[in-house]
Amino acid sequence: MSEQRNRKNSRSRMEHMIATLRMDIITNKRKEGQFLPSERELAKQFHLSNKLVRLALEQLAAEGLIVKIPRVGNKIAESSPAKPVHVRFGYHSSLGYDAEIEQLLAAFHKRYPGIVIQPLQLSYDNYEHTVIEYMESGLLDVITMNFSNFNHFVTEKITGLLHPMDENPAVYPLLTTAFQHEGRLMVQPFIFSPLVICYNRRHLQELQLELPLQPRSWEELLHIASRLTVENSRFGFYYSLHSRNRWPVFLLQSGLKFHAEAGRFEEAVERIIEGLNLCREIIYAPNTFPIFLSESDADAEQLFVQEKVSVIMTSLFAMNRLKGSGIPFDVAPLPVLRENKTILLSIGLAISNKSEVKAAALKLVEFFLSMDAQSLIKQNTYGFPAVLDTPDPGQSEGLYRPPHIGEILGNQPAYHVFQELNLNQNEINAIYREARMYWAKLLTEEELRDRISAILSKRGE
Repeated sequence: MSEQRNRKNSRSRMEHMIATLRMDIITNKRKEGQFLPSERELAKQFHLSNKLVRLALEQLAAEGLIVKIPRVGNKIAESSPAKPVHVRFGYHSSLGYDAEIEQLLAAFHKRYPGIVIQPLQLSYDNYEHTVIEYMESGLLDVITMNFSNFNHFVTEKITGLLHPMDENPAVYPLLTTAFQHEGRLMVQPFIFSPLVICYNRRHLQELQLELPLQPRSWEELLHIASRLTVENSRFGFYYSLHSRNRWPVFLLQSGLKFHAEAGRFEEAVERIIEGLNLCREIIYAPNTFPIFLSESDADAEQLFVQEKVSVIMTSLFAMNRLKGSGIPFDVAPLPVLRENKTILLSIGLAISNKSEVKAAALKLVEFFLSMDAQSLIKQNTYGFPAVLDTPDPGQSEGLYRPPHIGEILGNQPAYHVFQELNLNQNEINAIYREARMYWAKLLTEEELRDRISAILSKRGE
């Protein structure tokens, strides 16, 4: 058994040597005509026997990457005819809006022409299950993940599918912390956004309402929204009811942080009820909220573009759908229930542990964190780059900048990930199912309280 394991480890180290040298050559890190280190030095560097080093070099020679010169050494082939490395990249379909993904991939290919990215858009519906199936089948090398996706991997105890990465010290620490498991970074963040209020400045000006809009409480926002509502024309306020990146903010603001101790869940249950009650008040606020229009995660932004709603709760990612609308919109922090908190959203890149091109996959991840890529994100989208101090490349032609977007970045003490609720993904999904019944007025508050208690009590079983 031990001998088999040693052979397997040696083979793995040899493959690592081949992949590393192949990537160095393809990316021009090792120049054409240069000689590789001696076989003895390579054996020491990659912890291999001389025999396995020679086998690895023979593989690189067979690929046309190096030329073996007897009694001299191994030289990088000139005008190498090497086949390109293919990296299969699965990503959220929304990244076309969120991060101008096609432009980023085009810039990557220009820098690394020897690496071909094969993009695959994946629907939000059953995203985690699709990704898991593809990864287990070895069909994906790099995958985009948000906090919710990663939380699913943690809940299902399948983080072993992800290849651990080194932390990038240039990235905002609050982003890397949320993508860690057992002290290892499993997803490298590259873009982020808090939830914000986005509003049509023209609608407020028409009613001579004070600008900028800065509601301190949800009650104040609903009062303003009722004034903005125009019968048969528009509603004052809206957010996507079904988005799991929206309604949990009311739980965060209620001060919920679940602790399964000694079977006592009363405080957590009351905080959940408080948050869900606020959500219900918003839904049924007179002449304010178009409940019957809720169909998808993007419907709030669609209605805003049509000027059928004046104020929306949204993310900077989703605001990319407002590009070219001609609407003079602005942004503001969320109103406050009990605590000044907003949900922090982030999108990152994970590498499949089953990938056979990890070196090339890592090049893609590193590129997304490069100043070139981060500057493109800052120039062409509303999302915030994950790298601190990303230089401002200047105003992009045709991209309207909300006047107060800089103040949103300065509001970082209010950013919180929903993992702080200390609820796993299954519990959040179960609470949401009961919440929908309550919001539809098919449950009393006492019935809801009993059902929430039953969900939380399972943690201690």
